[in-house]
Amino acid sequence: MKEHVLTTLADQNFIPQAKQLFSSAYWNGGWQGDFLLLAHEIPKEDLRWFREKGIIVFPCRALGEGIIGERQHPATVLSKFYLFTPFFKQWKTVVYLDADIIVKASLERLTETTGFLAPNATGLNFKKEFSRKNRKLFKELRESYSLRGRAFNTGVFAFNTDFIQDNSFDEITALYRKFGPLNLCGEEGTFNLYFYRQWKMLSVVYNAYPKYMNDTYGLGYERLRAIIVHFVESIKPWDLGSPFHAEWTRNLKRADAMNFSQRPAPVKVWTEEEEKKYLHALAVPGFFISLAFHTRPLSSGIMHAWWRIRGYASLIGWRTMGFTSFVGWHIKIFAANARWRIKAWSTSLIRSFNHFTSKIDRLVGRIGLFIKKVNPHLYEKIRIKHGQ
Repeated sequence: MKEHVLTTLADQNFIPQAKQLFSSAYWNGGWQGDFLLLAHEIPKEDLRWFREKGIIVFPCRALGEGIIGERQHPATVLSKFYLFTPFFKQWKTVVYLDADIIVKASLERLTETTGFLAPNATGLNFKKEFSRKNRKLFKELRESYSLRGRAFNTGVFAFNTDFIQDNSFDEITALYRKFGPLNLCGEEGTFNLYFYRQWKMLSVVYNAYPKYMNDTYGLGYERLRAIIVHFVESIKPWDLGSPFHAEWTRNLKRADAMNFSQRPAPVKVWTEEEEKKYLHALAVPGFFISLAFHTRPLSSGIMHAWWRIRGYASLIGWRTMGFTSFVGWHIKIFAANARWRIKAWSTSLIRSFNHFTSKIDRLVGRIGLFIKKVNPHLYEKIRIKHGQ
């Protein structure tokens, strides 16, 4: 038994995805701990490969049925709750990764946590994790929790098993039964409630969404650097159209060659300093991209800028950059970019005015044609008068 365990969740339809995840963690991440599969109602014969490889299998009885949440997640995701049963206290640290992930580098730093680590839920704050359709239940939720602040994504997390108490699993499932009907994203809202103000944020290198990184920071897929690449978008790496299909397929084929008695070294180990420099490098182009495609009025633009600052705070993390230096850095960016923004706004204003006047000219022309059609005599009088 190792000190740390890497886990993922799969049902019968996600067995190849689980194999690829473990393979990428083995070959790319050089994972030295145990491997464990949360097997959601998978038949025993389909688990033979995992057991023969030395991967621990934890059978999961279904905790729900069908599709849950407005964003249509399978009830399979509720089996993550089993990670908080006493069984997992035999390890010091549990690292959980969704099966739609490719591991690109060492995960070792995640094992150093003494708390609960998770990445920011991109695009969602705490309040947006929950639906308001059941107004009575949502009101009760707001009375029990302050819904301000950030939410975390439950596709990647690591925690010290000191968090696990004898009744942890029962508490989480009870919380889901109470407020679960409000969850937008499967089990994510429940986890955010259970670890309310207890979690610490991982940076984006531990949860990089390829399309989001490309759209927000101008990174092409070939330039994407990360420890964990998470495919939350509709195109998955096992799809033929994915630019990551070849890499994903290669990892899956190498799964059969895993030998836990001979662990390879990781292909890369990120240092904290390297992570900090990379995140700072990402923030600058991301900021200018957000301004370049920003077309709101000035009043909402100020609010937009504030939210971008908050977004980059979550990207970099206050641990890597103090508040004063972070704000000062962005003030310099604003100042350097002020002339460009004023010119862009004035150009947009002139363009809008010209567009408006051309609309008026066309409208007057159409009114004239209508008068000419229904009352030619009146039209001639107006035209002659206008000509005088």
